[in-house]
Amino acid sequence: MEGVLGNTVGVSKLVEGKKIDEVIKLLKGIPCGARKTSCPDQLAIALEEIKIKK
Repeated sequence: MEGVLGNTVGVSKLVEGKKIDEVIKLLKGIPCGARKTSCPDQLAIALEEIKIKK
């Protein structure tokens, strides 16, 4: 599980200070192996949902 936590921390550092639309553009659609989604893709989806609620 440590790799997943490391990736999550890494993604958070990479997107820090960026605008929400830029983060969505960077992360949306990234697959994870044979899966059609990934942790970064799920973050992009969550950010899109936040934008809709505003």
